[in-house]
Amino acid sequence: MIDAELLEKNYEIFKKKIEPFGVTSEKIDEVFGDKLKLATFTPNNEDGLAYDGSLLNVILRTLTPFALKIADIIAVNVPIEKDSIIKVALLHQISKAVMFEKNDNQWEIEKRGLLYKYAPSKAGLKMGLRSLLLCQDLGVKFTEDEFEAMCCLDRLEDDKQAKFFSTPLSNVIRQANELTYIDNKYKNKE
Repeated sequence: MIDAELLEKNYEIFKKKIEPFGVTSEKIDEVFGDKLKLATFTPNNEDGLAYDGSLLNVILRTLTPFALKIADIIAVNVPIEKDSIIKVALLHQISKAVMFEKNDNQWEIEKRGLLYKYAPSKAGLKMGLRSLLLCQDLGVKFTEDEFEAMCCLDRLEDDKQAKFFSTPLSNVIRQANELTYIDNKYKNKE
C-alpha cells in the first residue's frame, strides 16, 4: 500500500517522464482522470501488487529500472535506444487503468483475493493492444519495434514466432516484467 503523498508523487513523475513523447499533463488528465493515478498492477492479492496506485508505483520503481539494466547488460552486442525502452516500459500496461475497477463482490474479495475485477468493455482487446489504443488518444507515435514491444505480453508462451523473432526491445520488456514479478514475490516473503 502507498499513501496519498506517494500516489500523487508517482503520478507527477509519470507525467513528467512521458512529456518527451509528446504527451501533456492535460492530455493525461483528460484521457484518464484519476483512473491512472489509482490503477492497480494486478487484480488479485496473491502477489501483493493489487492496491490503489500500484500500477505507476511498480512501473516507475521496479519495471522501468529493470528494463534499463537489462538493456545495459546486452548493449555491447545489441544496442537499443534508451528512449524506446523508457517509452514502452512506461506505457505498455497503461490500459490497466481502464481494464480494472474495484471489486464490489465481497465473497470474491475474501475467498479469491480478487480486489479488482475487469471493467466492462466493448471489445476483447488484450492489454498491449488496449494500451496502444489509449496511446493513440494521447497522441503517442511508435516505431515498428516499439509497437511490437507494446504488445509483447499479449502473445502466448508457446508462440514460436515471438520466441525466435521478437525484437530485442520486446525481449527486454518481457524480461523486465518477469523480473518485476520475481522481485516482488521475494519482497513479500520478508
